[in-house]
Formats: sequence, C-alpha cells, structure tokens
Amino acid sequence: MENTRTVAWAWQEQPGLDVATVREDARGRIAVSGHMVTAWDQRVLELTYRLSCDPGWVFRRLSAQVKLDGRLRELDLRHDGEGWLANGAVRTDLVAAVDIDIMGTPLTNTLPIRRVPWTLGASHPFTMAYVQLPDLIVVPVRQRYTALPATGRFLYETLPTPPGPADSPQLPGYHGVNDGFQAELEVDADGLVVTYPPYWRRSASA
Repeated sequence: MENTRTVAWAWQEQPGLDVATVREDARGRIAVSGHMVTAWDQRVLELTYRLSCDPGWVFRRLSAQVKLDGRLRELDLRHDGEGWLANGAVRTDLVAAVDIDIMGTPLTNTLPIRRVPWTLGASHPFTMAYVQLPDLIVVPVRQRYTALPATGRFLYETLPTPPGPADSPQLPGYHGVNDGFQAELEVDADGLVVTYPPYWRRSASA
C-alpha cells in the first residue's frame, strides 16, 4: 500500500516556507519532493530538493537546486552504502556518514529518527553529509540525537567538527556547525518535525 503525506513548515524568525511531499511505496521505498523559499539578506533564496531512500529511510540520492540572484546552483549527491558521490566526484571524507542534513529544512531531521530504533533515553552520535546553502557544498558534520522521556521529542545537538568548508558563511540567522547548538525537536508518529525551535513550526499537514 502506498502512503503519501504533504507537510508545510513556516519559518519563525524570518519570512520562509518549506513544503515537502513524502511518498512511501508498497515496498517501503521513500521519495520526497520539497520546495523551500526564504529571505536571504533581503533577497529571495529558493531551494528545491528530491530525496530517494531505501526502506527504513536509508538515504540513497539527493537532487537539489538553489536559485539566488539569478544564479542556479545544482547538486547530485549519491550514497550506495559503500561510498559517496557529489556531482560525480568521489567523496572519501564522507565515508562515516549514512544520513544527510540539508541546511534550512526540517525534513532531513527525519532520516536518523526513522532509520535508527530508539528507546527512551537512548543517545546516538551521527556523522552527517551536511548540505550548506546557498552553494550546496557538502561537508561531514557531527551531530547527536537523544530520545527524551516525552513521546515524540528528541534533543538535537551539533558536535565539534574539524575546521574547513563547514565554517563558511551560513544562512543568515541560522546556527553554525561548531557553535554547540541544541534544540528540542517535536516529531509526529511518522518522525516528521512538528516544531524545531527557534526556526520551524509546522503550519499544515495532509
């Protein structure tokens, strides 16, 4: 049986909206299509993204485009379970990563939450293939998720990451990857974010 959900998140600190449609086929394979628009230094940034995951939300491919100042940036990111390719280039620096995290959208927080079996109080560190905006640069970034006692709540933390491209300019008002950021995420039964303070709050779901 195929299941489809469409979710919209509103940015809380500046104008912005992210809408994603999640489709799960009868074999459990996941396909996501999303569109995020937000203010970027008094300009408009537009992100479109498509994800493919194996059953269990195991990441396989991302196709992403960013439009800003009339310039189009594109990324084709793939993981076959053994290695990573970014726009056709082998990325050995991502070897420890299984999941991706796209800056500026709460959709990709679902991947580790759905992929890993959780018990209350369990805490897991992850290396993420972190996709930065606006240039769609991909860098390895360390994060940790902890399942809190309240149902559907996770503590999300950034962990120290070696200096490098991950220290490049960030989305205005958005946390960096080395600033010890923490947030208590609320997710629904499907692992999709409901609230991600101080950035995102779900505004609609169908």
